[in-house]
Amino acid sequence: MKRILIVENNQDFAYAIQWHFQQKGFQVESISSGEKAIELYQNCLFDVILLDINLDGEIDGKEVARFIRNIDKQIPIIFMSGESKSPKDVVEGFEIGCNFFLKKPVSIEEIEVHINALQKTKSKSVYEFKQCIFNADEQILIANGNNENLSEKETQVLRYLAENFFKIVPLADISEEVWDDAFMEESLRNIISSLRKKINDKGLKITTIKSKGYRLEYL
Repeated sequence: MKRILIVENNQDFAYAIQWHFQQKGFQVESISSGEKAIELYQNCLFDVILLDINLDGEIDGKEVARFIRNIDKQIPIIFMSGESKSPKDVVEGFEIGCNFFLKKPVSIEEIEVHINALQKTKSKSVYEFKQCIFNADEQILIANGNNENLSEKETQVLRYLAENFFKIVPLADISEEVWDDAFMEESLRNIISSLRKKINDKGLKITTIKSKGYRLEYL
């Protein structure tokens, strides 16, 4: 199920969008303030963010987008704003990192077209677990708003284990995936040891299955 975060202080408009996409099978959260949007983003993983510029509270939509882009360069952000027709605002929105800038009034059908286009092109690079998020493109683990940097090989190994979550992955398969056919058992063991230290406090563990391989699972 795709998940959408609506950050919009026009409650009627937000409700209309939420109802429409819920009928389409999406899971939708609606927030009206920038502060609450950041808090919710840090605790949940969304596939798309619909973001107004003028929000309740002290933090506007632009600041919300900047905060998100400092953590995640991949999640689609669609600005929706009727505050100004100035090209400067549109340019600033794209400089911040939005994927689209829709000027109100905008129809729900137009929003849906843009979301569908984004979903068709989005590749799997972010994995959500109970206590953390693994962003493979950015090579980071995110937990409680803090980032844990990973090396390239750590990222490749963890990504392969995440793709096969709670499944036993043979050592040879990981070596082939990460080192292109070369069986690097000692190197793999060092990577696993390093990953274990980094995921230990994030609700995950890598279990050794004797004579078989490794399994990524919850603590």
